[in-house]
Amino acid sequence: MAIIFDAKVALFEALKSTVPAGVQASFADTGKADRRSQVWLGETTEDDLEPVAMRAGQRKPTAVSGLVDAHALVISPGGPIVAERAVYGLRDAIESACRLIDPATIPGLIDVRPESAQVDTAETPDGAYSALTVRVRIRGRQT
Repeated sequence: MAIIFDAKVALFEALKSTVPAGVQASFADTGKADRRSQVWLGETTEDDLEPVAMRAGQRKPTAVSGLVDAHALVISPGGPIVAERAVYGLRDAIESACRLIDPATIPGLIDVRPESAQVDTAETPDGAYSALTVRVRIRGRQT
């Protein structure tokens, strides 16, 4: 359904305005791990397409629900606490981007909201890195 894709594009546009200066925001994984801070959108899952009403002689409205994974990575010459603190700042930027999306701008969109987050932090010989995945729930109704 186009609602999920259109909401993902809107999330990307909002994300570009909410991440701090110096953080690369991209629509997809660039495959480059040499950036100190980056945010990108990953896997999209449309997990629920359910007819919600019966209309004689008309198309049935369909409830649409999906997930978009928003990823962030911070590489820090400092310790793991510094890296994880920075990635939590990027989590806040992703949450802010979700709030910036106006459902009225995408036909059928009901809401876009963060659903869960996972953080993985490790020390390396050169410092530390912290990786974040925020699962963003997108809900809409298509006729």
